[in-house]
Amino acid sequence: MKEELVYLGVDIAKSYLDGAIGSEKRRFSNDTVGHRQLIGWIKQTEGAVQVICESSGGYERKLVQALARARVKVSLVQANRVRQFARASGILAKTDRIDAEVLCEFGRVMRPQTVTAATLEQEHLRELESQRRHLTHLLVMEQNRSARVSDGSVLKLNRSLINQIKKQVERLDLLIKQHIEQSPRLSAKAEKLTSINGVGLRTAALLMAQLPELGQLNRREVQLWSVSHRLIATVERCAANAPSMAVVDSLGTAFTWLRWSRRATIRSCAFFICDCELPANRPNLPLPPPCENC
Repeated sequence: MKEELVYLGVDIAKSYLDGAIGSEKRRFSNDTVGHRQLIGWIKQTEGAVQVICESSGGYERKLVQALARARVKVSLVQANRVRQFARASGILAKTDRIDAEVLCEFGRVMRPQTVTAATLEQEHLRELESQRRHLTHLLVMEQNRSARVSDGSVLKLNRSLINQIKKQVERLDLLIKQHIEQSPRLSAKAEKLTSINGVGLRTAALLMAQLPELGQLNRREVQLWSVSHRLIATVERCAANAPSMAVVDSLGTAFTWLRWSRRATIRSCAFFICDCELPANRPNLPLPPPCENC
């Protein structure tokens, strides 16, 4: 007989965690000690336990990683889905403890999918890539600032800071490369993406980090956001795609997602690739055949 799962709802805040299994509720600190105490509570519970928690602006990441290392099943669900579920259940009040109870019930009724190893790989790559972009922006700011500095001692400190940032960027580039090489899934995606003209390992890492949808959706959905016919041909083989939030009626509005998406990083990256692929920039390349739907 299959063992029935016990669902544990965890509401995550910056400083603490509220957990609920049925009517039993406990509070833990959102740090290493609190994570260890939560895992200890899970181990003491009879039966297999699946933890249900919401995305909380990054405060959930360390907890999810700790649970995965402890081989505890964990599901990360959208906060909007849980709120709509609570309203449908007649629960309008919203406190941390109530949210933990709602998450527990949400897991029991909806049975969400658990976080996989691929998800953790994606999250690690996203953190590395995000930190690199942050340092790149900081580097440009400091370089621009150095042009306006007149005091010699301040200029010396500014140059020292710039050198430190450059070293950290180089270190992050190495970590990103190693992380991609160690993952067969990411390596396969990177190989296909870098086969596109204008896409190097840096751009491929950004796309893989910011677009978890890569490799999940079909050819038609790929066409709806691709920025050139030549890009379509390779990206289709990778089955890459924009997020489901894109609303496009026809191939004639293929730029809709790029214009309106809040993912400005991906938008600028896609336009950069498109610019590299323009016939004006690559006069020796033949024009792509026209699309009958455009």
